[in-house]
Amino acid sequence: MIQEKRIFKRVAYTDGVLINGLILVKGIDISEGGIYVHTGRKFAIGDIVRISFRLAETDLDLMAQVMTCEESIGMGLQFLNLSPFARKAVLDYIAGSGDKTRTTVLVVDDNDTNRRMNKSRLVLDGFTVMEAAGGVEALKAIQDSVPGLVVLDLYMEGMDGFKVLSFMRADERYKNIPVMVLSARGEKAEIEKAMAMGANAFLVKMMTSPLKLSEAVKKMIGPAKKG
Repeated sequence: MIQEKRIFKRVAYTDGVLINGLILVKGIDISEGGIYVHTGRKFAIGDIVRISFRLAETDLDLMAQVMTCEESIGMGLQFLNLSPFARKAVLDYIAGSGDKTRTTVLVVDDNDTNRRMNKSRLVLDGFTVMEAAGGVEALKAIQDSVPGLVVLDLYMEGMDGFKVLSFMRADERYKNIPVMVLSARGEKAEIEKAMAMGANAFLVKMMTSPLKLSEAVKKMIGPAKKG
């Protein structure tokens, strides 16, 4: 499996983004390198587009290149030739981010498409979402910024979900964070093992759409707070 390479810190950005002055889409997150948006349209990889959006009190009008596009899931846009003014606005926003009134969910899955689909739904429902493409990345994310809930895949290359769960439940700082397992396997033995290790819920991927996942998250930790 080829995983996307993420070299910049991403923070939630959920306001509107205007593409080519005509198409309004919803932001998902932003980094120093670019912005990820939710869109129901298909754009060609490599296309250069004009994007307009507002950061705090700053209106930005930038050029960006389409790096990834999964229709009805999301599109990754890489900033092109940021001016010093625009770069400062982006960096200031990232440095000042961390919306404390919103519930943060960490989605851990080594399948990029699955992770993006679930992330997009959760963000549209008001949650702040962090991502991890594997166990090691998940533990680093938890240590960097403690989430309100972890959605955890079990079978991943390298460190699997069982090891992540074991680490969390053995550490006083993280042992009370709710963990919702979302696995492709749903055999009784797998469910019993995960629950015995401290998972709070177990969902099977084939039976859990992004919408159903979001509803399950709301039931466990409540709806995302607006503000």
